[in-house]
Amino acid sequence: MIKDFCRKKWVGMHRIIQLTTCHKDKELSMKAIPYTGDELKINGYYYKNKGEYSHVLVLYENGVQFGGNGILPSNDIENILRDPDFTKRFGNKFTVWGAFEINNNDLRFEFYSIFNGHDWRTCIAHCKILNDTTFYIEKTTFSKTGTEVNDEGSTFLGEYRFKQFSPKPDSINNFVP
Repeated sequence: MIKDFCRKKWVGMHRIIQLTTCHKDKELSMKAIPYTGDELKINGYYYKNKGEYSHVLVLYENGVQFGGNGILPSNDIENILRDPDFTKRFGNKFTVWGAFEINNNDLRFEFYSIFNGHDWRTCIAHCKILNDTTFYIEKTTFSKTGTEVNDEGSTFLGEYRFKQFSPKPDSINNFVP
């Protein structure tokens, strides 16, 4: 009877651990390819203001992007990007890094996004370049399947504008091949 009770407790705990464990796609599907074009400026960052917070994306010459679908306080973006503690804290986190590529007037960048509160999945943002300082995120798809992500009600989609900024955080990371 005690063995049966212990076995049931262990099975119950195992199920709780399974439900609360973070799952993530193992690696990014896009590789960083150096960007030498002039379709978009990269000597700063792109942002989409949504009031108190802004989505921020930094593109680098080495084909790496920083920010993905992350947000920062709108009134403090540049101070945060300059802060060495911020770079140290997020420099080693897979959630803020990815690769990007530009083909004619199309920008695609890969990033991690969280689903169901604990599943980190790689996604690709599909964007139209409007000019060298503006792009528009039209949709996102799951990297592995190509299935469109249901972005209904998302503030992530829409128009992003360029702001010249220096120095940008370092692009060296352990996650983008």
